[in-house]
Amino acid sequence: RAVSHRFYTDETQILHRMKSTTDTPTTKTMHHHFTILFLFSQISAFSQTPDTTANLAETVVLGARIQMPFSEESRTVQVLTREQLAAMPVKTVAEALQSITGLDVRQRGPMGVQTDLHVRGGGFDQALVLLNGVRLSDPQTGHHLMNIPVDWSAIERIEVLKGPGARIYGQNAFACAVNIVTRAPEEKAVKVSFSAGDFDYQGANVYVSRPTGRLRQHFAVSGDRSGGYRVNTDFEVINGFYQAQLATRSGKGQWDFLADLNRRAFGANGYYGRLEFTDQYEEVQTSLASLGYTTTAGNWTLKPRVYWRRNQDVYDFQRAVETNAVNFHLSQVAGGELNTTHHWKKGQQTGLGINAEFTGLYSSRLGIRERTTVNLFAEHRMVFFDHRLDLTPGISVSHFSDFGTFAYPGIDAGIRLNNNWRWYANAGYNYRIPTFTDLYYEDAGSKGNPDLQPERAFSAESGVRFRSHDGCLTLQTAVFRRDGRNLIDWTKENQADKWETRNYNSVLAQGFEVNGEWQYRAFRFTAGYTFLDAQVSDQVAFSRYTLNNLRHQLNASADVRFLKNWQLGVRSRWCDRVVSDASVKSDYTVTDAKLRYDHRRFQVFAEAINLFDATYGEIRYSDTAVLTMPGRWFRAGVTVKL
Repeated sequence: RAVSHRFYTDETQILHRMKSTTDTPTTKTMHHHFTILFLFSQISAFSQTPDTTANLAETVVLGARIQMPFSEESRTVQVLTREQLAAMPVKTVAEALQSITGLDVRQRGPMGVQTDLHVRGGGFDQALVLLNGVRLSDPQTGHHLMNIPVDWSAIERIEVLKGPGARIYGQNAFACAVNIVTRAPEEKAVKVSFSAGDFDYQGANVYVSRPTGRLRQHFAVSGDRSGGYRVNTDFEVINGFYQAQLATRSGKGQWDFLADLNRRAFGANGYYGRLEFTDQYEEVQTSLASLGYTTTAGNWTLKPRVYWRRNQDVYDFQRAVETNAVNFHLSQVAGGELNTTHHWKKGQQTGLGINAEFTGLYSSRLGIRERTTVNLFAEHRMVFFDHRLDLTPGISVSHFSDFGTFAYPGIDAGIRLNNNWRWYANAGYNYRIPTFTDLYYEDAGSKGNPDLQPERAFSAESGVRFRSHDGCLTLQTAVFRRDGRNLIDWTKENQADKWETRNYNSVLAQGFEVNGEWQYRAFRFTAGYTFLDAQVSDQVAFSRYTLNNLRHQLNASADVRFLKNWQLGVRSRWCDRVVSDASVKSDYTVTDAKLRYDHRRFQVFAEAINLFDATYGEIRYSDTAVLTMPGRWFRAGVTVKL
């Protein structure tokens, strides 16, 4: 199938096409150029799978200031390790997060081409994604949240913190925070991967790790393309990634530099608004650079960092019409932060931090917008009774140049009941200011609202965690409740009306979840279930995002090593979404499988996505208008270690 993308890399060309349709268009068509560099690599395939459950207890997760091992966290936290990711039939962060119960990962296209993340009934603007602690939120819209500029081969683990996170990370950590961790390895390696599959899919990746003395660094370039599973669903994704870590001569400090570029171009048949919009097309370029330093001075740990994120979005409503006007959005976020931790006697810690950001947006649809943000953070961890009881109160204070100042306190508490059981609870206030799309977007079918108020919520959860003596079995269960005020959604009263943004008076989301993992020798099994009940005080006829949450969600996965070098991984998820029409099927089940063979010098794999060819969609515009995902999809590939 012939595929053609318009790569909008020149802003002069973009501005020219945004002019009146009476202008004579210039040709901006570039055909695919792929010689090598397509992605599917599983770096960890060259090592034996360790007992990841036992190691997980000592994994230090999340936390910009106060950091604790997983076993001492007083929050619902789940971690996908490098070994788990290698066994899964996935190759993007979006696909991997579908294994976490409580996360409603709504893909509009395969392989995370365009994805929204909803957590415990929250909206796609209410989750925060971080890359090595650097915030990736976009001021234009949360639809860009999962445009993550990181190479799959460089990921060490993915950490998921559910519940309120505003006092730790600031706004957008409304319902969840996801931290993607990369780590420059200590061994030298050169690895090349190739893969192919149904729907004219091709992928390749080149990964290089070159540590020298005090400098550790790795580099990866990758690409994926597909002709699409429906008309105008073709895509092309290119990613470049570089990370370097340099230890100081004294050994008391370390520099960390990260640079990444992700470019994706895709046909967006029915992706936005209505299924009848079949000729849509979009290109997104996301760049990230950060430079940080970590050092210790006595009992203090200091972590200054500067970062810059750029996101360019070009949206074409009629791909086939060369003279059609396009929407162009360019957002840039430049920021700096200083996080400090003081370690006291008897395990107590104090964390202080300051963060300042400047946000700029140039948009053909939203205008020219600017925003300055300053965040202050403070928290203190106290331990009592020989570390059996811990309390961590904290507060964040944020000032926005266009919305004023807000303060959001919170507290975590935990009790170690014995060596196996731990009870925990946390509560806190969350907030989110509207995106520029919420405020100013307007077209023939949608209209923003410049009078929107910031979202606010009080969230609380309580749970217990069990870990067996040998670390092979872990169980975690929690009940949660989020009382949201002024929550923002796109709504309308009649089918023919425009979608308009509005504040709900109250949205109450509550439920419970259970998660477990068991590992015995070469076999690992995980399972989780989440029940969610969302209640909205305001009665509206149509809601685009708030009223179509998952009511039930059941996830399970298993992987086993056999015959020394073989590994089989299978995962399945059952999702039951809220619908208003009882005659409409509300649930679906999707199962994926992967078979992998490891050799010292190479790895081969074969996998089936949607193994049983289920008909389903994760985006619903109404009870009957569902954006369907691909049917059964076979992929296979090889990774060679040079």
